Amino acid sequence: MARILGTAAPDAHESGPPGAAVPAVESVRTAVRHHWTLARIGMYLLLAALPLLAISAHVFGLVPMNATGPLLIIPLAAVLAVLCVFAPHPIDRIVGYGLGWGMFACLAYDVFRLDTVYLLGLWGDFIPHMGTWLHPGTDARTGAIVGYLWRYLGDGGGIGIAFFLIALALGLQHRSRRTVLLAFVTFAVFPVWTGLIGTVALSPHGQQDMFPLTPTTITLSLIGHLIFGLVLGLGFLRARGRLGQHWPWRPLLPVRSPAGAGQPPVEALAPECGECGAPAH
Repeated sequence: MARILGTAAPDAHESGPPGAAVPAVESVRTAVRHHWTLARIGMYLLLAALPLLAISAHVFGLVPMNATGPLLIIPLAAVLAVLCVFAPHPIDRIVGYGLGWGMFACLAYDVFRLDTVYLLGLWGDFIPHMGTWLHPGTDARTGAIVGYLWRYLGDGGGIGIAFFLIALALGLQHRSRRTVLLAFVTFAVFPVWTGLIGTVALSPHGQQDMFPLTPTTITLSLIGHLIFGLVLGLGFLRARGRLGQHWPWRPLLPVRSPAGAGQPPVEALAPECGECGAPAH
């Protein structure tokens, strides 16, 4: 058909088959969607790491927690909360599971820890003192409330978020129960427990601000982190069938044992939904 004078020149795909330009458009959309997903995951991982890093920075005398808390951590958490409400993403559901199971694992840890602190008297409880770092000038009761809120929402929940995201990226949802539990317990020991002990040992006033390093306190803190990692791993095993539906990419590690995962391996390799980036069903 003749083209009317003055109209736009034909594009490069006019002589090609119908829809020839669509793959290029879809690839651009996919790249943009993946970049946004990566940015969202990065923000969540940053928020998950900051509560623990803030404690270390305070103990080493670098930045006080009454600065990192209100100026960095709380604003970032607020931004992500707004995004969850007004621009939800499948990754948010993974984060919700990680937050909940991280807090529950922290509770299981504290059942053991508080028994050894207040009933057996084997070591002290530095969490109320940590609460005064966040809100200077408060009494011990208020410090305990603030400190334990930070411990459960920030430390426990943050570790849960990070562990769940990393586990899904590695493809642990397709591994055996033994492998999953071993991985979560290992993560709880290194870098979490070793980071705690390193902070206490290497900072100038770590043993005064947190707890003295003795064979008893080292052993008790290690047992507590083993409990935390075990419970968190059990939580991941319980939820991995649902979590795998929201992870948008192939696992970084090869899927060797699909039977042990409780779900077929094709779930992680399914094509992505064009709207949200989650695997299509």
